[in-house]
Amino acid sequence: MADDCTKKLEAEVFRLQKRIARLEQENIDLRAINEEFARALIDNETALGISRFKDSVMVYMNNTCLNMLGYKWDEVIGKSAWDLNLWVDIEEREIVLNEFSKRGYAREVECRFRKKMGGYVVTLATTSIFNVDGVQYMILSGQDISASKPI
Repeated sequence: MADDCTKKLEAEVFRLQKRIARLEQENIDLRAINEEFARALIDNETALGISRFKDSVMVYMNNTCLNMLGYKWDEVIGKSAWDLNLWVDIEEREIVLNEFSKRGYAREVECRFRKKMGGYVVTLATTSIFNVDGVQYMILSGQDISASKPI
């Protein structure tokens, strides 16, 4: 009987060791994917910003977006779009929100955002919502189309 229990325990230990090894490999794979994803976001030529949906607090902005608006990372992260006074026209924000309520996303909506040092940039913005641990976030990607607009 003791031999039978020992064999069962050894089989269970072996099964758990294999599972741990598989989970460790999956963790390594996820870290590699996460690093590549982060690099793709940072180096992307499209302006990207991520904010919490409920309060518009910025949690991420890539270099393209920071440069376009004239900010540094620490000037935007943890601050809301309202704190930064980003929206030139609140009605444009309402258009984006109306698209969300109809479709769950907004595609190629023309939006104007204020630059830190004055003036504004015109973007063709696409937005969507995603959830992480029950928190909704909005990701906005935008192409600067200011050059195509009359002054």
